[in-house]
Amino acid sequence: MPNISKTILKSPGDWRTLIIAVLVYGGWLATLFLHNQMPWWATFALLTWFGAWHLSLQHELVHGHPFRNSKFNAALASLSVTLWVPFLSFKRDHISHHNTTLTHPKLDTESYYAIPESWQHSGRLLRGIYWANRTLAFRLTVWSIFSTVQYFIADAWRAVRNVDNARNAWILHIPGIFAVLFIVTQMAEMSLLEYLIGGVFASHSLNMMRSFAEHKTLSNESSRTAMIDAGRAMSLLMLNNNLHIAHHDEPSTPWYLVPATAKRLNAFERAEQIGGLYRGGYGEIIRRFTFKPYDQPVYGQSS
Repeated sequence: MPNISKTILKSPGDWRTLIIAVLVYGGWLATLFLHNQMPWWATFALLTWFGAWHLSLQHELVHGHPFRNSKFNAALASLSVTLWVPFLSFKRDHISHHNTTLTHPKLDTESYYAIPESWQHSGRLLRGIYWANRTLAFRLTVWSIFSTVQYFIADAWRAVRNVDNARNAWILHIPGIFAVLFIVTQMAEMSLLEYLIGGVFASHSLNMMRSFAEHKTLSNESSRTAMIDAGRAMSLLMLNNNLHIAHHDEPSTPWYLVPATAKRLNAFERAEQIGGLYRGGYGEIIRRFTFKPYDQPVYGQSS
Protein backbone atom coordinates (compact mmCIF):
# COMPACT_ATOMS: atom_id res chain seq x y z
CA MET A 1 0.00 0.00 0.00
CA PRO A 2 2.65 2.58 -1.03
CA ASN A 3 0.34 5.55 -1.69
CA ILE A 4 -1.68 5.11 1.52
CA SER A 5 1.54 4.62 3.50
CA LYS A 6 2.93 7.94 2.32
CA THR A 7 -0.21 9.99 2.86
CA ILE A 8 -2.24 8.44 5.67
CA LEU A 9 -0.28 5.80 7.59
CA LYS A 10 2.49 6.81 9.96
CA SER A 11 4.74 3.88 9.02
CA PRO A 12 4.72 1.79 5.83
CA GLY A 13 3.92 -1.39 7.75
CA ASP A 14 0.99 0.06 9.65
CA TRP A 15 -1.45 -1.73 7.36
CA ARG A 16 -0.88 -4.55 9.88
CA THR A 17 -2.45 -2.41 12.60
CA LEU A 18 -5.43 -1.71 10.35
CA ILE A 19 -5.88 -5.48 9.95
CA ILE A 20 -5.77 -5.84 13.75
CA ALA A 21 -8.45 -3.14 14.06
CA VAL A 22 -10.68 -4.97 11.57
CA LEU A 23 -10.19 -8.25 13.46
CA VAL A 24 -10.87 -6.62 16.84
CA TYR A 25 -14.05 -4.79 15.86
CA GLY A 26 -15.22 -7.52 13.50
CA GLY A 27 -14.67 -10.25 16.08
CA TRP A 28 -16.35 -8.20 18.78
CA LEU A 29 -19.43 -7.57 16.63
CA ALA A 30 -19.59 -11.20 15.51
CA THR A 31 -19.48 -12.34 19.14
CA LEU A 32 -22.34 -10.03 20.06
CA PHE A 33 -24.63 -10.96 17.18
CA LEU A 34 -23.93 -14.70 17.36
CA HIS A 35 -24.00 -15.04 21.14
CA ASN A 36 -27.40 -16.79 21.13
CA GLN A 37 -25.93 -19.51 18.94
CA MET A 38 -22.92 -20.18 21.20
CA PRO A 39 -22.57 -21.69 24.69
CA TRP A 40 -22.18 -19.09 27.42
CA TRP A 41 -18.54 -19.98 28.05
CA ALA A 42 -17.62 -19.34 24.40
CA THR A 43 -19.34 -15.96 24.48
CA PHE A 44 -17.55 -15.12 27.72
CA ALA A 45 -14.15 -16.17 26.33
CA LEU A 46 -14.58 -14.22 23.11
CA LEU A 47 -15.83 -11.07 24.84
CA THR A 48 -12.84 -11.29 27.16
CA TRP A 49 -10.38 -11.78 24.30
CA PHE A 50 -11.69 -9.06 21.99
CA GLY A 51 -12.11 -6.57 24.84
CA ALA A 52 -8.51 -7.09 25.97
CA TRP A 53 -7.32 -6.94 22.36
CA HIS A 54 -9.17 -3.64 21.94
CA LEU A 55 -7.29 -2.25 24.95
CA SER A 56 -4.02 -3.31 23.31
CA LEU A 57 -5.13 -1.63 20.10
CA GLN A 58 -5.88 1.56 22.05
CA HIS A 59 -2.35 1.44 23.46
CA GLU A 60 -0.98 1.30 19.92
CA LEU A 61 -3.18 4.25 18.95
CA VAL A 62 -1.93 6.22 21.97
CA HIS A 63 1.59 5.94 20.56
CA GLY A 64 0.58 7.32 17.19
CA HIS A 65 -0.12 4.29 15.01
CA PRO A 66 -1.43 3.54 12.46
CA PHE A 67 -2.36 7.04 11.24
CA ARG A 68 -0.24 10.16 10.92
CA ASN A 69 -3.23 12.24 11.98
CA SER A 70 -3.90 11.89 15.73
CA LYS A 71 -7.60 12.67 15.18
CA PHE A 72 -7.90 9.59 12.96
CA ASN A 73 -6.31 7.48 15.70
CA ALA A 74 -8.70 8.92 18.30
CA ALA A 75 -11.66 8.21 16.03
CA LEU A 76 -10.55 4.58 15.57
CA ALA A 77 -10.30 4.21 19.36
CA SER A 78 -13.47 6.07 20.27
CA LEU A 79 -15.90 3.13 20.16
CA SER A 80 -15.56 2.37 23.85
CA VAL A 81 -15.75 -1.43 23.73
CA THR A 82 -14.70 -1.87 27.38
CA LEU A 83 -16.56 1.28 28.53
CA TRP A 84 -14.31 2.09 31.46
CA VAL A 85 -11.81 4.76 30.34
CA PRO A 86 -12.00 7.70 27.90
CA PHE A 87 -9.35 7.19 25.23
CA LEU A 88 -7.92 10.70 25.48
CA SER A 89 -7.64 10.36 29.27
CA PHE A 90 -5.82 7.07 28.83
CA LYS A 91 -3.53 8.77 26.31
CA ARG A 92 -2.82 11.65 28.70
CA ASP A 93 -1.98 9.37 31.62
CA HIS A 94 -0.02 6.81 29.63
CA ILE A 95 2.19 9.40 27.93
CA SER A 96 2.81 10.82 31.41
CA HIS A 97 3.84 7.33 32.54
CA HIS A 98 6.50 7.27 29.83
CA ASN A 99 7.86 10.69 30.76
CA THR A 100 8.27 10.38 34.51
CA THR A 101 10.10 8.45 37.24
CA LEU A 102 8.83 4.91 36.83
CA THR A 103 7.04 3.35 39.83
CA HIS A 104 7.05 6.61 41.84
CA PRO A 105 3.58 6.68 43.48
CA LYS A 106 3.12 10.45 43.15
CA LEU A 107 4.56 10.80 39.65
CA ASP A 108 3.86 7.58 37.77
CA THR A 109 0.18 7.18 36.88
CA GLU A 110 0.69 3.40 36.59
CA SER A 111 2.47 2.82 39.93
CA TYR A 112 1.16 0.33 42.48
CA TYR A 113 3.61 1.29 45.23
CA ALA A 114 3.08 3.19 48.46
CA ILE A 115 5.07 6.25 49.55
CA PRO A 116 7.28 5.22 52.51
CA GLU A 117 5.92 8.04 54.70
CA SER A 118 2.34 7.00 53.99
CA TRP A 119 3.19 3.35 54.63
CA GLN A 120 4.48 4.18 58.11
CA HIS A 121 1.13 5.70 59.06
CA SER A 122 -1.03 3.04 57.41
CA GLY A 123 -3.11 0.61 59.42
CA ARG A 124 -3.14 -3.16 59.07
CA LEU A 125 -6.06 -3.16 56.63
CA LEU A 126 -4.45 -0.75 54.16
CA ARG A 127 -1.11 -2.53 54.41
CA GLY A 128 -2.87 -5.82 53.81
CA ILE A 129 -4.49 -4.41 50.67
CA TYR A 130 -1.12 -3.19 49.37
CA TRP A 131 0.40 -6.63 49.95
CA ALA A 132 -2.58 -8.42 48.41
CA ASN A 133 -2.35 -6.18 45.35
CA ARG A 134 1.09 -7.62 44.65
CA THR A 135 -0.61 -10.95 43.91
CA LEU A 136 -2.27 -11.82 40.63
CA ALA A 137 -5.38 -13.22 42.34
CA PHE A 138 -6.20 -9.90 44.01
CA ARG A 139 -5.06 -7.63 41.16
CA LEU A 140 -7.22 -9.37 38.55
CA THR A 141 -10.35 -9.58 40.69
CA VAL A 142 -10.89 -7.12 43.53
CA TRP A 143 -8.50 -4.48 42.24
CA SER A 144 -9.74 -4.78 38.68
CA ILE A 145 -13.23 -3.79 39.79
CA PHE A 146 -12.09 -1.14 42.28
CA SER A 147 -9.64 0.54 39.90
CA THR A 148 -12.21 0.61 37.10
CA VAL A 149 -14.85 2.31 39.24
CA GLN A 150 -12.33 4.60 40.94
CA TYR A 151 -10.79 5.79 37.67
CA PHE A 152 -14.19 6.25 36.03
CA ILE A 153 -15.44 8.46 38.88
CA ALA A 154 -12.17 10.38 39.31
CA ASP A 155 -11.84 11.19 35.62
CA ALA A 156 -15.52 12.13 35.33
CA TRP A 157 -14.96 14.58 38.19
CA ARG A 158 -11.94 15.97 36.34
CA ALA A 159 -14.22 16.48 33.34
CA VAL A 160 -16.74 18.38 35.46
CA ARG A 161 -13.96 20.71 36.61
CA ASN A 162 -12.31 20.64 33.15
CA VAL A 163 -8.97 19.55 34.57
CA ASP A 164 -6.23 18.12 32.32
CA ASN A 165 -8.43 18.33 29.22
CA ALA A 166 -10.69 15.64 30.69
CA ARG A 167 -13.81 17.38 29.41
CA ASN A 168 -12.81 16.88 25.78
CA ALA A 169 -11.97 13.27 26.56
CA TRP A 170 -15.46 12.68 27.90
CA ILE A 171 -17.12 14.53 25.03
CA LEU A 172 -15.57 11.86 22.81
CA HIS A 173 -16.17 9.05 25.31
CA ILE A 174 -19.87 9.48 26.14
CA PRO A 175 -21.17 8.90 22.58
CA GLY A 176 -18.95 5.82 22.42
CA ILE A 177 -20.51 4.47 25.61
CA PHE A 178 -24.05 4.98 24.31
CA ALA A 179 -23.11 3.43 20.96
CA VAL A 180 -21.73 0.30 22.64
CA LEU A 181 -24.70 -0.02 24.99
CA PHE A 182 -27.11 0.37 22.06
CA ILE A 183 -25.31 -2.24 19.98
CA VAL A 184 -25.10 -4.68 22.90
CA THR A 185 -28.59 -4.40 24.38
CA GLN A 186 -30.77 -3.27 21.47
CA MET A 187 -29.18 -4.59 18.29
CA ALA A 188 -27.53 -7.78 19.59
CA GLU A 189 -30.08 -8.24 22.41
CA MET A 190 -27.43 -9.36 24.88
CA SER A 191 -27.95 -9.06 28.62
CA LEU A 192 -26.11 -6.02 29.95
CA LEU A 193 -24.94 -8.05 32.94
CA GLU A 194 -23.48 -10.70 30.65
CA TYR A 195 -21.61 -8.02 28.74
CA LEU A 196 -20.34 -6.28 31.87
CA ILE A 197 -18.94 -9.57 33.17
CA GLY A 198 -17.16 -10.62 29.97
CA GLY A 199 -16.72 -7.53 27.84
CA VAL A 200 -15.80 -5.15 30.65
CA PHE A 201 -14.58 -6.88 33.82
CA ALA A 202 -12.91 -10.01 32.40
CA SER A 203 -11.33 -8.21 29.45
CA HIS A 204 -9.94 -5.52 31.73
CA SER A 205 -8.57 -8.20 34.06
CA LEU A 206 -6.91 -10.08 31.18
CA ASN A 207 -5.29 -6.86 30.02
CA MET A 208 -4.11 -6.17 33.59
CA MET A 209 -2.19 -9.46 33.51
CA ARG A 210 0.17 -7.75 31.08
CA SER A 211 0.89 -4.81 33.36
CA PHE A 212 1.10 -6.89 36.55
CA ALA A 213 4.87 -7.49 36.54
CA GLU A 214 5.98 -4.90 33.99
CA HIS A 215 7.67 -2.56 36.46
CA LYS A 216 9.53 -3.03 39.73
CA THR A 217 11.01 -0.37 41.96
CA LEU A 218 14.83 -0.56 41.96
CA SER A 219 17.57 1.87 42.94
CA ASN A 220 18.51 2.31 39.28
CA GLU A 221 15.65 4.22 37.62
CA SER A 222 16.72 3.09 34.16
CA SER A 223 16.20 -0.62 34.95
CA ARG A 224 12.72 -0.83 36.42
CA THR A 225 11.11 -2.57 33.45
CA ALA A 226 10.58 -6.27 32.73
CA MET A 227 10.32 -8.58 29.72
CA ILE A 228 7.72 -11.34 29.46
CA ASP A 229 8.69 -13.83 26.77
CA ALA A 230 5.15 -14.85 25.89
CA GLY A 231 3.97 -17.25 23.19
CA ARG A 232 2.57 -16.16 19.85
CA ALA A 233 -1.07 -15.93 20.91
CA MET A 234 -0.47 -13.85 24.03
CA SER A 235 2.13 -11.69 22.28
CA LEU A 236 -0.44 -10.96 19.57
CA LEU A 237 -3.09 -10.22 22.18
CA MET A 238 -0.74 -7.78 23.92
CA LEU A 239 0.61 -6.51 20.58
CA ASN A 240 4.14 -7.27 21.82
CA ASN A 241 3.82 -4.82 24.70
CA ASN A 242 4.95 -7.71 26.92
CA LEU A 243 8.46 -6.94 25.58
CA HIS A 244 8.28 -3.91 27.78
CA ILE A 245 11.92 -2.80 27.95
CA ALA A 246 11.96 -2.43 24.17
CA HIS A 247 8.68 -0.52 24.32
CA HIS A 248 9.98 1.93 26.93
CA ASP A 249 13.30 2.39 25.15
CA GLU A 250 11.57 3.27 21.88
CA PRO A 251 7.85 3.85 22.59
CA SER A 252 7.09 5.10 19.08
CA THR A 253 8.06 1.74 17.56
CA PRO A 254 4.98 0.02 16.05
CA TRP A 255 4.01 -3.30 17.61
CA TYR A 256 5.14 -5.48 14.72
CA LEU A 257 8.73 -4.15 14.98
CA VAL A 258 9.07 -4.48 18.76
CA PRO A 259 10.57 -8.04 18.72
CA ALA A 260 13.36 -6.90 16.39
CA THR A 261 13.88 -3.80 18.53
CA ALA A 262 14.16 -5.97 21.65
CA LYS A 263 16.93 -8.03 20.03
CA ARG A 264 18.79 -4.95 18.80
CA LEU A 265 18.70 -3.35 22.26
CA ASN A 266 19.67 -6.55 24.11
CA ALA A 267 16.44 -6.21 26.09
CA PHE A 268 16.27 -9.88 27.11
CA GLU A 269 19.80 -9.82 28.55
CA ARG A 270 19.15 -6.56 30.39
CA ALA A 271 15.94 -7.93 31.91
CA GLU A 272 17.72 -11.08 33.03
CA GLN A 273 20.37 -9.03 34.83
CA ILE A 274 17.75 -7.42 37.10
CA GLY A 275 15.62 -10.54 37.57
CA GLY A 276 12.93 -9.13 35.31
CA LEU A 277 12.91 -11.75 32.55
CA TYR A 278 10.02 -14.22 32.52
CA ARG A 279 10.96 -16.83 29.94
CA GLY A 280 7.90 -18.92 30.80
CA GLY A 281 5.59 -16.16 29.63
CA TYR A 282 2.31 -15.51 31.38
CA GLY A 283 2.14 -19.12 32.50
CA GLU A 284 5.17 -18.41 34.66
CA ILE A 285 3.54 -15.26 36.03
CA ILE A 286 0.43 -17.27 36.96
CA ARG A 287 2.40 -20.11 38.56
CA ARG A 288 4.66 -17.87 40.62
CA PHE A 289 2.47 -14.96 41.62
CA THR A 290 -1.20 -15.96 41.78
CA PHE A 291 -1.07 -16.01 45.57
CA LYS A 292 2.53 -14.96 46.26
CA PRO A 293 3.54 -11.25 46.04
CA TYR A 294 5.96 -10.60 43.21
CA ASP A 295 7.45 -7.64 45.08
CA GLN A 296 7.09 -5.72 48.32
CA PRO A 297 4.68 -2.74 48.19
CA VAL A 298 6.80 0.22 49.37
CA TYR A 299 8.48 2.48 46.84
CA GLY A 300 12.27 2.51 46.94
CA GLN A 301 12.68 -0.57 49.11
CA SER A 302 14.21 -3.88 48.02
CA SER A 303 12.34 -7.19 48.09
